[in-house]
Amino acid sequence: MAEGDTDKHSVAMSEKSSGEHGMNEPGKTDAELIKSYLRKTDLHLLPLTFVMYFLAVIDRNNIGNAKAAGMDIHLGLHGQQFNWIISAFFFTYIFCEVPSNILLKKFGARVWLPLLAVCWSVLVACMAAAKSYETLVVVRVLMGVFEAGYVPGFIYMTSFWYTRRQQGPRIALFFSAGVFAGIWAGPLAARLQSINGALLGYQYIFIIEASMTVLVALLMLLVLQDYPSTARFLSPAERAAAQRMLEADRALLPHAQYSTRQVIKALGDWTVWAYAIIFWAAATGGATQAIFGPTLIKAMGYTSTRAQVLSAVPSACGFLAQLLSMLLPRLYSHFSIWIMLFSSCACAFYAIIATTNSVHVRFAFLCLSNFALSPNMPLVSVWMSHNVLGATKKGVATACTVMLGGIAGLIGSHIYRDKDAPVFRFGHIFVCICNAVIFVVALALHLYFRYENKRRDMRDEDFDAMTLTPEQVDELCDNRPDHRYSL
Repeated sequence: MAEGDTDKHSVAMSEKSSGEHGMNEPGKTDAELIKSYLRKTDLHLLPLTFVMYFLAVIDRNNIGNAKAAGMDIHLGLHGQQFNWIISAFFFTYIFCEVPSNILLKKFGARVWLPLLAVCWSVLVACMAAAKSYETLVVVRVLMGVFEAGYVPGFIYMTSFWYTRRQQGPRIALFFSAGVFAGIWAGPLAARLQSINGALLGYQYIFIIEASMTVLVALLMLLVLQDYPSTARFLSPAERAAAQRMLEADRALLPHAQYSTRQVIKALGDWTVWAYAIIFWAAATGGATQAIFGPTLIKAMGYTSTRAQVLSAVPSACGFLAQLLSMLLPRLYSHFSIWIMLFSSCACAFYAIIATTNSVHVRFAFLCLSNFALSPNMPLVSVWMSHNVLGATKKGVATACTVMLGGIAGLIGSHIYRDKDAPVFRFGHIFVCICNAVIFVVALALHLYFRYENKRRDMRDEDFDAMTLTPEQVDELCDNRPDHRYSL
């Protein structure tokens, strides 16, 4: 991913600075050092964080696979109890994301992210031993506490390692792991539930998948590093070149202190909540597809095992779309246009699913809907990361954005109700409306940012960051006179 991924402006500024201070390795330009830096950083950060998010989504949603494997019958669940078990996870998930990002800044990603993973995976394994509805609810509530910090933690962590342009494809790749998990979750669960042993099939799903997460968490503890300035896998010249590049791009500084003022700024900034609403509406479709995919397909007349396997097809469509979202901003840099395009398509596709009784048409448009749903979560995350400045403000804004995604899971767990089977029209209409909301909010942000950029161009204020300390510059956040919003 490092090839062709260097930010030309940042590299040029870095080379100018390195020329003044004579800090390059002999025979190596800053462009060569930064290319080496990106290659090493990608190899140390991306593979394990990708695999961990893959496993996190499986751990979060394998309750749906367990139901298809007969857990609800074995435990005597009835009525809306299964839906409340799903939603219990999101009660704590919603509120723990902001505190988790603050703690990540304090303890560092190398320790904090693996610790979260070990804690939630132990709880997943505990679900195999649950004997009642009440026990499952308690375990899912505790799972939400720990899994809440992983996604905002990764996005926040990348702000210290990459320029805003470099962040985009990496965040898109990260989110694609969630959809990729949907491809394998069904077939993997089908294989695990068929194990002939002392346990029931659904219990093997919980125990084996939790064990995989613990193993990857231990590897993360050994491989991850907190910041470029302290990374052992970089040479001194690579660290210096990276620091110059990141400072030129106004990336976050590892020594930036926690700022209560920036927390207040983030919570009072309407654009932060606009990003969060888009993320919420996009996550509503994604969460319901991930959890209820096997149920929706089983209701079309397929057996339990067949439904588990077929649920991989819509997820594969979503995975391809998220890989595509890595390239789209490079073709046309207006995030809002892409978000509006995908949301309008998803809105139309869900309207078709809700108004037809043909099994084949519903399955085909379920696949197309997943394709249209999937890019908007990474796109809005990258858009937010481009536009929000300030170390603490960006951390809070990232957590707030993903926090509303938790509300999506809470609401989404109740929109596909057993009484609406086999068509589940209510749930499809709800997701259709969510995508209409995405379109409207993205349009509002586009118009506001275009107006604000023109206003700053007309004022043309002189601003020299060199006259201020890094802390003073960081405190300005995205109100810097030289900052222009990405559309």
